Amino acid sequence: MEKFFGAIDKLSEWMGKLASFLMAGLVAAICYDVFMRYVFSKPTYWAFELTYMVYGAYSMLGVAYCLLLGSHVRMDMLYSKLSTRRKAWMDVIGYILLFFPFMIVLTYKCGDHTYWTWESGESSSSSVWRPQLWPFKATIMAGFIMLILQGIANFLRSLGVALKGGR
Repeated sequence: MEKFFGAIDKLSEWMGKLASFLMAGLVAAICYDVFMRYVFSKPTYWAFELTYMVYGAYSMLGVAYCLLLGSHVRMDMLYSKLSTRRKAWMDVIGYILLFFPFMIVLTYKCGDHTYWTWESGESSSSSVWRPQLWPFKATIMAGFIMLILQGIANFLRSLGVALKGGR
């Protein structure tokens, strides 16, 4: 089981690092657009769509890494006062009642929409660039799948601590 946890953790970490490189590219694209707009009065026609797509990919590819690190929002007023075992039980209950049902529905709906976007050849209508949207939506789908996998690993870890104690 530890090999599974380690593989998921490494993949989450790798995707988080990939997301950080996307942020560097995003900053470069925005700086280029601002430079072209204000220095040469020639704004780019692709910057708006590229920035929301890259930022969306950044967010979705990094979300599983955030779950791995435990950096998502949590109500710490009560949680921080609990013992390790009770924290684990609270995590187990949260995963069962909230995380998994929400993520399963969200991933299913996203999968349907991503498939439709690919099949129909949907493209953006926000600019004259009109890029295909399926790569962007597939990135969102990959982020959801990775988040579910990291959630499974975290859930099983928490379940082990809840049942046996320890860390």
